[in-house]
Amino acid sequence: MATGLVKICGVKTADQAVAAARAGASFIGFVFVPKSPRAIAADDASEIVTELKQLSYDEGFECPKFCGLYVDAGERLLGEAAPFLTHFQFHGHEDAERIDEIRRAFGVEIIKAVGVGAPSDFTNLGALAEAADILLFDSRPPKGAALPGGNGAAFDWSILSHYREQTPFLLAGGLTPDNVGAAIGAAKSHTAFGGVDVSSGVEVRPGEKDEALIEAFVKAAKAAF
Repeated sequence: MATGLVKICGVKTADQAVAAARAGASFIGFVFVPKSPRAIAADDASEIVTELKQLSYDEGFECPKFCGLYVDAGERLLGEAAPFLTHFQFHGHEDAERIDEIRRAFGVEIIKAVGVGAPSDFTNLGALAEAADILLFDSRPPKGAALPGGNGAAFDWSILSHYREQTPFLLAGGLTPDNVGAAIGAAKSHTAFGGVDVSSGVEVRPGEKDEALIEAFVKAAKAAF
């Protein structure tokens, strides 16, 4: 996997996706979790992907990859978006066996989110790391949180040194245009570090992305890399 990747997750409109792509984002993420304020229907996401692919051709910028975020989804839900996605991102109880099963069924690369907050969270990741194409280290959700991600909380980046596997990882959790440079500086010495992921850190309120914040985040991340 390439390094210096920037993923903008929870995109709901074509304007947000275009802003991210023009700024140089590597991934656009769509949330297919109904209770999330960032939820989007598969048909709407498909229209955004089609529009962005055409615009990237017309304007000559590189089209990002497209990732769908799920929590313990079944085959029907996965199948609705699989034709236009490059990656599935899982935030539920998906284990290595389930990941292998889904990859065989859909031929889509897998990002598996792992909630972290202490060095011990990096132990026993061998099977999961081997099954996933990319791991995403996010802050463990606060007690009582309704959602597994997008909670705007950071973790102590120094604990990344306890990750011993070779599978590439993305760093998430409480990132903003103001602190993403420091996060990358703390992580980029790790040989498996691939990039950063943001959702709430480029929003003016839950579920409402700000195009200027998206552009500022991508610019700050690219500068830090």
